[in-house]
Amino acid sequence: MAIFTPILSRIYRLFLPHKGDGFQDIRIPSLKEDGKFDSIILDIETWFQMVCERNKSEEDIKTFTVQQLDWYKNEAGFEHEYLVATITGPELGEKVAFLRIERRSTSEQLKKADVGDLLNDEALRAALEDERKRINAPKGPYVSSGSSTIRSSGSSTPDSRYMAADQVVRVRDPSMLNGNASDKAYLMITYSDFRTPFSLRDLAFIAYEVNQGSPRYNAITEQCYWLVRTIIGVAVNLYQPAVVVKTSKADRAGTFLRTPVNSDNAGEILKYANKVHESIKADNQRMIALWKDGRGGRLEAEERARAEALARAEAEARARAEAAARVKAEAARLDAEVCMRAMEEELNRYRQGA
Repeated sequence: MAIFTPILSRIYRLFLPHKGDGFQDIRIPSLKEDGKFDSIILDIETWFQMVCERNKSEEDIKTFTVQQLDWYKNEAGFEHEYLVATITGPELGEKVAFLRIERRSTSEQLKKADVGDLLNDEALRAALEDERKRINAPKGPYVSSGSSTIRSSGSSTPDSRYMAADQVVRVRDPSMLNGNASDKAYLMITYSDFRTPFSLRDLAFIAYEVNQGSPRYNAITEQCYWLVRTIIGVAVNLYQPAVVVKTSKADRAGTFLRTPVNSDNAGEILKYANKVHESIKADNQRMIALWKDGRGGRLEAEERARAEALARAEAEARARAEAAARVKAEAARLDAEVCMRAMEEELNRYRQGA
């Protein structure tokens, strides 16, 4: 995975709100206009790269924690589903950050769709028209000017009009965007109290791997329902929430007009969970390498120098002690010789007197 630091830094400076919420960290987009509006929208790949770029050590990874995952569903239109992650951390103080993660269809697919030819069901036609209006509407304050999302240069392809719009946005209200009543959603399921520590970095890896594993939008198999269910499934598999709260509307997950559209796929969840696990292991090795190349390497060198100095001091102390012992032994030997000579002289005098 290539991280283009200068490009990402310029992108973020370009879209960073002039008046934010007083909190600036590229891993969590800032709310706009002193917190009055939701943040800009980032595509998952760009957000993932920003998270990786900011993380330089194990301590960086521990800065932000996923406290809770909430599964929402819109009341109208396509009955769109999305995920909201509640993020906590020392840098946020007593506040929490709500990150909304979702999959949208591309604008080209919906703008060019022939409603009459594609759908005979009145409800489906109405839902498609609602989604088309949302895409054709003027961009709201939560979208950066010029594009509905920030796309990284590496994600552009000739078939990009068929790619899913997988997005991350920081919201003020988990149930809607910028207080827009037409986007009102209801909560279906909440996951919390994860038994395994769940960092923001790990959530970014889950979202990224799921996005990369199936980047195209498919209204039948890989739509918004699929993305949310898959991300949550992987998170549950790896981080094991102790508390799962289902509302009275939980059975509507993955349905459209109460008809099942997407359901659990244990094999697919396991595949992505294994991929995420391996990717996180590799990123941990990257942390170790960065640590050794930077501050960690300096600390290790300083520790080695201290250990060597201590070893030298101990060796010198032993040498001094050994030298002192030799001097003492020599003095004792000389004293013994003096005593022996005195005894011999005394004995000789005794013999001569006898």
